Amino acid sequence: MGNALDLRLPLIHAVFVSGRVDFSRVFAMVEATAEISDATLALMEPHLADAALYLTPRKLVAEVMRELIRINPAEAEDLRKRRERHSRRVSVTADLHGMAQVYATLTAAEGRTLDSLIREMAGTVCREDPRTVDSLRTDAFMALVHGESYLHCQCGRDVCPTAHLSRPERPKPEVHIHIDLDTLLRLADNPSHLEGHGSIDPELARLLAGDATWQAVIADARRIDAERNAFGGNDVPEPDDPESPEVAPDPPDSTGAEPPEPADGDGSGDSPAPTPPPGIPARYRLRHRPSGQLPPRQDPSAPYPQQPDAAPREPRVTDVLDAIATNPALLDGQYPDGHGGYDHPPRGALTYRPSNAVRAAVFDKYDTCTFPGCTVKARDCQFDHIVEFDPDNPHAGGWTVESNGQPACTRHHQAKTDRLFRVVRLDGDAIVWIGAHGAIGVTLPLPAEQRPSDRTKKLAPRPAPKSAPIPPPTEPPDLGIYEPTWWETHMHPDDLPPTLAGITDPDHLARCDQLRTHHAEHQAILTAREKLRPPPF
Repeated sequence: MGNALDLRLPLIHAVFVSGRVDFSRVFAMVEATAEISDATLALMEPHLADAALYLTPRKLVAEVMRELIRINPAEAEDLRKRRERHSRRVSVTADLHGMAQVYATLTAAEGRTLDSLIREMAGTVCREDPRTVDSLRTDAFMALVHGESYLHCQCGRDVCPTAHLSRPERPKPEVHIHIDLDTLLRLADNPSHLEGHGSIDPELARLLAGDATWQAVIADARRIDAERNAFGGNDVPEPDDPESPEVAPDPPDSTGAEPPEPADGDGSGDSPAPTPPPGIPARYRLRHRPSGQLPPRQDPSAPYPQQPDAAPREPRVTDVLDAIATNPALLDGQYPDGHGGYDHPPRGALTYRPSNAVRAAVFDKYDTCTFPGCTVKARDCQFDHIVEFDPDNPHAGGWTVESNGQPACTRHHQAKTDRLFRVVRLDGDAIVWIGAHGAIGVTLPLPAEQRPSDRTKKLAPRPAPKSAPIPPPTEPPDLGIYEPTWWETHMHPDDLPPTLAGITDPDHLARCDQLRTHHAEHQAILTAREKLRPPPF
């Protein structure tokens, strides 16, 4: 803004410094004239400097557009077409308390058309409709989105002029809500999660779940182990046992009756599910069920019953910061050497690129880049080694293992590479970023029930043909390829092996043949290094 006043708006600068025009008016004019050429702006400025003395900021913006069209209509048309090409957008962002905000940047004609359609749709209800004007306009907007021709009136009168109109059935969108079983059955009141939005209150989650498809998933394998040990056997009692707890029941359908189990392969009923690992009861399989009946809502004034052995709350950033203040040695990280507690590197640990399994395990724990406040989704991030990978000596550097990885966007990955920040991982997968001047930021992992692996149904792998032989496991690379070769130690890198043509002396011939052998070995090792060379970032 200072550059614009000094270089492009000297008259506006003068009235601003004199105190006759306030900051809000000057700011509005600087923003409105940012894309106007210097030659056109020089012709417009005398009028704008006079208008700034008495017009409000909003009217000043309109005056800028009016003056631009009067002085240079061709440039005004070009700016309009440029905005139409690059500025039209619609976005939906999360708001507080289970709400969302929709932002749209349209052309002038599109904006007026939308406003007219919303006003016309809101006028299809009678005068006794109890909704406010804002609520009516919002419902009218959603009716337009669904392609409806009128808005359902909510007055509830039999004599309503619209009472004979049927309420249209809207298609059900695909949204994912994650709610634990205890909260779904009103045995607890834990926060729920709406994908793409964030946390929602449990009552809203129950309302949405009452008309949705349910999918039971394994939330915590340790819970299964605990139940198995509690019953003193290898298997948890089956659900038909009257004394066994229903940990993951299949909800009934909308009629309250249990749908019949279909025969295998008939394409109806439950969707196919992978065979569970040995020792896990069949009732922990992934299942899809239609909507079911939830327990009735209690009196809002009565508290929800809490389980006496409810799990402790998830750790918070303040808890981590307090622990660091108490024990600064935590900033050394759980595994300072980057080896994840391994004595010997597991398969793939000495290669720069992570395997699909390691990458999925790391990115499953975080929703975004782990830099505090960064909103880049984890799926758009790079795999960053918390302890730096050493391509020259992979055995000594940080290994490519789950506990030494994090999702980092390109910007913050580069900032860490440039030593602007240091990153450590604490026990429990909390990631701590330490700035060059000691500032500390903490990113906590997602709760287990919100991780993609616990909410995504995985298809069973296709069985391999019996006749196909199982390929042998890939051996880890030989670390000897990173040691200097004989040729690198005794010869110049540009030297070539001697030819044997015209050599008759046996000693000379043996020496040349030995040099050719060393050179062939050197070339083979360079090829192996190139295959394992990390990408240039």
